[in-house]
Amino acid sequence: MVQRSGGPMVQRGRDSSLWKDPLEFKPERFWESDIDVRGRDFELIPFGVGRRICPGLPLAIRMIPIALGSLINTLNWKLDGGIAPKDLAMEEKFGITLAKAQPLLATPIPL
Repeated sequence: MVQRSGGPMVQRGRDSSLWKDPLEFKPERFWESDIDVRGRDFELIPFGVGRRICPGLPLAIRMIPIALGSLINTLNWKLDGGIAPKDLAMEEKFGITLAKAQPLLATPIPL
């Protein structure tokens, strides 16, 4: 893919004027980010856009929730910090979807 300026976009992922420490593997830089990895935001296009998009992206978007659901259903879980289920904070945070104000932290119990 070529930018309007004529340079290839492949190099944008390594550009230190766009990213702090661009050559280091830091997935946490995207945790609190509003950047959409599906190619709707042009700050980051890891899977490509349009007809040349990575064929695995739609599969991953469908399969990750299924895999996560299988883990939740199959394993036994305990709450972190010794919290009793009745003491969980159930307040919601307003947004497009209703998310918990305090995220649920749980650890799988070894079988």
